[in-house]
Amino acid sequence: MTPKSRDGRILYNTRFEYWEIWDAYPRPAVVQCGESFEMKVGDDFLPCRIELDSEWVVYFHNTRFHLHPSVSYWIRVR
Repeated sequence: MTPKSRDGRILYNTRFEYWEIWDAYPRPAVVQCGESFEMKVGDDFLPCRIELDSEWVVYFHNTRFHLHPSVSYWIRVR
């Protein structure tokens, strides 16, 4: 982890139907479409971008990954 990055999790808010960043900031922060961060895949954090299509997805380079609302994902933000 670099000194300017923070580890946290993204969790789905079912009431408002959006993702929030937890644990990286003093209060939860709403994730916006097009926002970039790093998501933990296996033991590594990979750069990605979140988008809303018919479902919430993240893009890793040319790979699309559907986010599941009942799962939290470890992330790193700068």
